[in-house]
Amino acid sequence: MYEEWAERWRALGDPTRLHILRLLSVRDACVCELVELLPISQSAVSQHLRKLKYAGFVRDYREKSWIFYALRPDIPPAITQLLQELSIPDTEAMWLRSHQVGASCSVLGAVEVDSLKVSE
Repeated sequence: MYEEWAERWRALGDPTRLHILRLLSVRDACVCELVELLPISQSAVSQHLRKLKYAGFVRDYREKSWIFYALRPDIPPAITQLLQELSIPDTEAMWLRSHQVGASCSVLGAVEVDSLKVSE
């Protein structure tokens, strides 16, 4: 029991993983969508998601050709509350709400969060 919780807290100890969890609290997303919003590579996003899955915070599911990641419904309420208290740039939340995966991830285009410009 203690080791399991220690692993969970280690997973939460990384700012990028907290950012990913906060993004997933807006909506489920695939790796390619998270790559658009995070300043790291696809492989790095995948590794962070693997650790979050192992720690019990996210689950994955397949929809057509994509694997989506979602917050697990059984996350402790204290963690859910913590995520809601973390700020998220309005541009990232708006981007997630307005974009859906299309025929391929490449149709998503680039997002320039710093300049508040979103393009398809």
